[in-house]
Amino acid sequence: MTDARTLNSLETHGSEKTYSVGKIILNIAVVTLFAGTVITLSFIKGKVSAPKNTVYVAIMGLIWLYHIAKAVIKKEEYHPDIAVLIYSLFLIWDIFFRILGKGNPVLSPPMENVFEVFLKDSEFIAEGIGHSLMILVTGFSIALISGNILGMIVGWVKRLNNDFTPIAKVLSPIPPMVYTPYLIALMPTFTSASIAVIGIGMFWPIFLGMINRVGSINGRLIDSAKAMNVSTPTMLFKVILPYSIPSIVGNLKIQISTIFMILIMAEMIGATSGLGFFIKKYSDYADYARVLAGIFVVGAVITILNVLLDIAEKKLIKWKAI
Repeated sequence: MTDARTLNSLETHGSEKTYSVGKIILNIAVVTLFAGTVITLSFIKGKVSAPKNTVYVAIMGLIWLYHIAKAVIKKEEYHPDIAVLIYSLFLIWDIFFRILGKGNPVLSPPMENVFEVFLKDSEFIAEGIGHSLMILVTGFSIALISGNILGMIVGWVKRLNNDFTPIAKVLSPIPPMVYTPYLIALMPTFTSASIAVIGIGMFWPIFLGMINRVGSINGRLIDSAKAMNVSTPTMLFKVILPYSIPSIVGNLKIQISTIFMILIMAEMIGATSGLGFFIKKYSDYADYARVLAGIFVVGAVITILNVLLDIAEKKLIKWKAI
């Protein structure tokens, strides 16, 4: 009887392993089919000219390699849906706008031309990314540190909580773009104005969020700290702050996307550098290949920042709020 059970267990395990390998091969085949179709079509001459497709083919190949690696590493957990969606969009765009020549060629340039911008304007784009990230990191750091520390103090001191919470509730919903033109006129440089826009725009939501976070802390944790007769600074920085860090880090991904949106819109108003300036400059000249390239770069930067935040959260935050 025992031998029969063991044999059945081995057969089940073997069939599951075969199914897993078969699923991986199927996923790889699906991604390869779509990637190959997109790359092959890029070599077909269409009604709209696309002189070079080198960068386009290279990027499609990199997307393919990424998803193949993901399929092999994650095995049955991987699904090719995202890869299929990405390649399908490029496929439809290439067939409809470049090969068949439908639509306005100015508003709907071939993706081959869009991706070629990454090579032609690589220095300009890199400079824009650096400038935008410098403003983002500076402004957001100011908002993150001051908003959380002041919010923690105000949330803990009842009198301050009663005084400042209504003010924060009024100011936090105001879109930063409302006061962006005024800050650009007020500040000595556009860089300082952009930092101020991000700092003020993110301060109030972070400040109010921290006040609410302090108010929702588990009462047993506070009672235990009070029973030890800890001082106020110890309560704030050794009890409340560590308790709040997981949720602070968890909210960063949402906040990063919001900040980047604020920054790009601010750069479109009066900047002389940055990704928002890049997009606005070429939209004024109706160079939509470069406009689309700028949009892709913005999406890529936000994605990379979110991935880095995910990695940092998993590596650095080893505890969760109770």
